[in-house]
Amino acid sequence: MKIAILGRGRVGQGLARALAGTKHTVRVLPGRGISHVSEKTVLLAVPDPAIASVAARLDLRSTQVILHCSGSLGPDVLPGRSRGVMHPLVSFADPKQPPRLKGTSFVVAGDARAVKRAKSIAKALKARAVEAPIHGAAYHAAAALSANGAAALAAVAVRVFGELGLEPEDAQRAIGALLRTVGENVERVGVPGALSGPVIRGDDGTVARHRAALDEI
Repeated sequence: MKIAILGRGRVGQGLARALAGTKHTVRVLPGRGISHVSEKTVLLAVPDPAIASVAARLDLRSTQVILHCSGSLGPDVLPGRSRGVMHPLVSFADPKQPPRLKGTSFVVAGDARAVKRAKSIAKALKARAVEAPIHGAAYHAAAALSANGAAALAAVAVRVFGELGLEPEDAQRAIGALLRTVGENVERVGVPGALSGPVIRGDDGTVARHRAALDEI
């Protein structure tokens, strides 16, 4: 399948790099100023406020499927006969490196043909396609809370480790590995089963000492 990705940001570049090793042929184009695309699948990886205007400029054929990657907008912002959403529940941080998409989830929605096309892309990436019309602010907030909340707490932990003498690189690697085990536990045993440590044990004394120690840093 030939895919045109419009948008050269983190998501667009990340998906393009990941798809490069699959059976699909991918072309990455600028997010703006494009009106004609020959590929049968058009994937918009542009900021949310630009999706409608970028899509409106496209002269789509009835045989083409158009998808966007936003988690906060539905397929109705897109033109065309076949339209849908393919939102990767993935943190795209480094556009120079292909993201690890195996085992991740893509939430897909839209008409039957668009959903089928999105599922085909997810399958090629060895990701899981979850068909659900749950796009919107609440859904996107939940995803952002998980990703950015974890990163924000990691930043605090790395800073504390640094104050205690650990080198930043060592601290980041240690916390990153710890967070991976948490993610694996969430998948395997769910929540609250993935909780561990003094809080789940009801160890109020240790929690109090934690708070006192952090107040001193």
